[in-house]
Amino acid sequence: MDFNLNNLETDRPSPLTDTRILDEIQKILAGKIDKDITDQVYDDFKEECEDYIFSSDFNILKGNKAFRRKDIIIGCTQFIDNLYMQGHVQVLKDDYKYHERLGNAFIFDHYTKLQRTIPLIISLPFPSRGDIHPDMDDILNHCWENHIPVHIDGAWITCSKNINFDFNHPAIRSFGISLSKGLGLGWNRVGLRWHRDLDVKDSISIMNDFRMNLRVVVKIGLHFIRHFPTDYLWTKHGHRNEKACKTFNLTPSNSIHIAHMSDGRTVGISKLINALEEEDARKRSEEGE
Repeated sequence: MDFNLNNLETDRPSPLTDTRILDEIQKILAGKIDKDITDQVYDDFKEECEDYIFSSDFNILKGNKAFRRKDIIIGCTQFIDNLYMQGHVQVLKDDYKYHERLGNAFIFDHYTKLQRTIPLIISLPFPSRGDIHPDMDDILNHCWENHIPVHIDGAWITCSKNINFDFNHPAIRSFGISLSKGLGLGWNRVGLRWHRDLDVKDSISIMNDFRMNLRVVVKIGLHFIRHFPTDYLWTKHGHRNEKACKTFNLTPSNSIHIAHMSDGRTVGISKLINALEEEDARKRSEEGE
């Protein structure tokens, strides 16, 4: 892969997956994984995944202890779908494209236009920015004043840095965080949903209460958080992110795979980072000869 503008993703930015993650995937496919298939994997995952996410050195995340219930989710897409199943939802313009593709949400260009009592789903980080929405505090306060339940889609948190956020705002009813973007697990979507209500009854809680989650999906997620440190992508590739942005005059974001062009367009730089990783590997190989 070449380090040039042809590998700048202007249409659909892809998550960053590096050689170590790919090697670990091959090991799992070859059967090199813990053989435990008991229900214990569910409880272990809930505990270890929460610790993994909230022990970040690159983000300051808190407020999770105010949410009385934790459930396993098949990535944040299940978290979102579960909310759609319960009735109308609303989102802000330029949030996750999935909402537009579904065509079932009320989409507003400013938070002051949100409708009272209808749940709001908002991404953190916000996809078009790779950072917390600049109006996040005002959005949450507005929602609290207008009885709008807020649900946070944290799909990008595990591949981000400098996210300073307290989930314990009274407007927030639930939030979901997956491992897909931070650990190259788009092929094995898994994460957690936190909810304020202990006795919530919905498709996610029922799957968890009756042990209906796929054990293999949970096992693989558990395997990855035990083999990769929190903040893995930024720790290993932060310098490559910086080089890619400086070389092509891009403004970096707080999400490892996202940057911004001079005209404000959001672009993906995963392939550029991969190209730099390959280049470094070639140099090491040549020096070793």
